Amino acid sequence: MADKLVFLDEQGEKIELELIETLEVEGETYCLFAQNQDDEDAYVYKKIVEDGKEKYVVIEDEEEFERVLEHYNSYFDEE
Repeated sequence: MADKLVFLDEQGEKIELELIETLEVEGETYCLFAQNQDDEDAYVYKKIVEDGKEKYVVIEDEEEFERVLEHYNSYFDEE
């Protein structure tokens, strides 16, 4: 069974998301979440450890977000 976490969406509603992929990009860890494996809509969060606890934060920097997406998409270019 895949890891599932509960997040708040833009409207403040709880949404359960499944961990689809974990990526290492330039020394940082990013996680791709979706409502299910077949969902085309996905959420990308930066995983940080603060006070010994894992936290997922929204990537607000557009260039950082683009780097993560390029890295993720490169998996499919190799196939």
